[in-house]
Amino acid sequence: MRIYCHPDSIFKKKILVSDKGQIHHMSCVLRLKKGDRLTAFDGESKEYECKIIALSEKKAELEIFKTKRAQFLEEVRITLACAIPKKAKMDFIVEKVTELGVHTIIPLHTHRTIVDLEGERARNRLRRWQAIAKETSKQCARIELPKIEAVTEFKDIVMRAKEYDMALIPHLGIKNVYLKDIVLKNSPKSVIVFIGPEGDFSEAEIRQAKENGCQGVSLGALTLKVDTAAIAVAAFLRFFYG
Repeated sequence: MRIYCHPDSIFKKKILVSDKGQIHHMSCVLRLKKGDRLTAFDGESKEYECKIIALSEKKAELEIFKTKRAQFLEEVRITLACAIPKKAKMDFIVEKVTELGVHTIIPLHTHRTIVDLEGERARNRLRRWQAIAKETSKQCARIELPKIEAVTEFKDIVMRAKEYDMALIPHLGIKNVYLKDIVLKNSPKSVIVFIGPEGDFSEAEIRQAKENGCQGVSLGALTLKVDTAAIAVAAFLRFFYG
């Protein structure tokens, strides 16, 4: 079993678990008891092989006997800036790109984005996505939790494109270079990819992206849905750079 523990709960040789959900899962679902072993991770860079030395309804105390650092910290850091699709597809995107090692996920509001999230609704959705990323990281043995930013306007995020070694914007333009041709010629340490909404990015957004250093790319002859495009690009970059 793997559990997430906030770095503040981890000490030199001991971890204190107070999350009610995890305590319930440990004691009532898995029927763990004193002396049983499990793995904890801090969501940043380390995971810990532990032994339960105390377990009650309110807290658990774990003894650390082995520490391991994340192996992919020095690989290319992928940021996925993705337009929010309809229904629960963003939940699915967060889950799958977390499995694929994406470092940062930025939910985007673009000119053609149909879903309008703001205020408390946006904050609730962000908390949901963070919970999905945490649970997925537990299941796929990922140590470093992805960073999920608040819902942001495209025009504000695209201004940050020049901060990355490589910035890509797949869209339906006829003069785009194939993604594989761009990837094969570059060895970046950081990449940001912009995934558009149903109906694609507007001409103004594409122009603004290119003005800020983004390369227009093609994902092939077929038109992909938002969730398919996001996962396909993350998997492709992971294959070449991971």
